[in-house]
Amino acid sequence: MTAREKILQRLSDRRRSPAVRPRLPHPLRQNDDLISSFAEALIAAGGQPKLLNDPAELESMLARNFPEAKEIFDTRQAPSPGTEVDRKHSWDLAILEGKLGVAENGAVWVEWNEDYPRSVLTLAENLALILPREALVATMQEAYEALDLSKIAYGLFLAGPSKTADIEQALVIGAHGAVTLKVFLV
Repeated sequence: MTAREKILQRLSDRRRSPAVRPRLPHPLRQNDDLISSFAEALIAAGGQPKLLNDPAELESMLARNFPEAKEIFDTRQAPSPGTEVDRKHSWDLAILEGKLGVAENGAVWVEWNEDYPRSVLTLAENLALILPREALVATMQEAYEALDLSKIAYGLFLAGPSKTADIEQALVIGAHGAVTLKVFLV
């Protein structure tokens, strides 16, 4: 056995077995009011919740909430095969479908279709996320348990509009992305 192998063997002998990941208690349960908890957390993150009682109201609600939006990128419709997606430098509004919402922090999980440029997420002035109410979970732990990340090419949690406080310690909204984020719960 060489000196290198002896050193590696000693290190291997001292290695501890991996720790078992603890199960954390969930502060919210399914019988708690997930919608109001989600709305409060989203507001705290700078986002705006919009509750719809009738899914048919969605288009008119979007128009009322974003009346100045002229350049709109809507990911609800897949592009036609062979159609080149407009890869503009910016949009007034991007409409995305959320797959999962987290009540404890107001975050929405968005899975990205690779047919669209990812720049939409950061270059759109406003983001509208459409989220089914039944897609709400209480905690991030529950969210990660519900997601099968091995089947997802790209996804992320969005919680409120883009913000930073590293520029002279002043809060700047929209520095790295959208200025507004509204979640339409249908």
